[in-house]
Amino acid sequence: MQILETAKIITKGTILDLGANANENNVTNFLNKNTNIIYADKFPKNNALFIDLEINNKLDKKFDNIFAMNLLEHIKNYRNVIQLSYNSLNKNGLFLGSTPFMFGVHASPYDYHRFTFQLLKEELEEVGFADIKIKALGYGFFTNIYSLICNLTKKIPLLNILIITICIFLDLIFFKFNKNFKQNHPLGYYFIASKK
Repeated sequence: MQILETAKIITKGTILDLGANANENNVTNFLNKNTNIIYADKFPKNNALFIDLEINNKLDKKFDNIFAMNLLEHIKNYRNVIQLSYNSLNKNGLFLGSTPFMFGVHASPYDYHRFTFQLLKEELEEVGFADIKIKALGYGFFTNIYSLICNLTKKIPLLNILIITICIFLDLIFFKFNKNFKQNHPLGYYFIASKK
């Protein structure tokens, strides 16, 4: 779902992908424009820059776009990431990212936080971001359950397809009766904010 949201974005200018290394699974690979992306991570590989996001940092360069995909939940002092991103963007630059909500604990190397819509919005506003758009990811409660068991069901492809199809169908039925169903049961959030 993050890939689908990222593929819709048209980026212009420079890109910094925080907490990431260049690899074939990186979400920024799915940007609709082939651009030069700079990666920065605490455990850099493939020419990525070293950055420890748990401490206050200052980058030597400013960027037009900064991505923080599945990152904030892994940083105990996540406000450092938000502030660094704001400080490191050019005027009208975009800060884009995603974070899980109803998703299992996963180490990278640690997992500290789950963010609600309200918390993301307030944290972004507090450092000065504007035009904040936050989208709930997922279909609802049943597909969230699927995300918790999919590592087991993937081993049996036909069963896996059957279970995800049933879960999406049930979520769509519940959505017909409650338009807030997806908002109240997000798998995660995708956010975009700009520096004015």
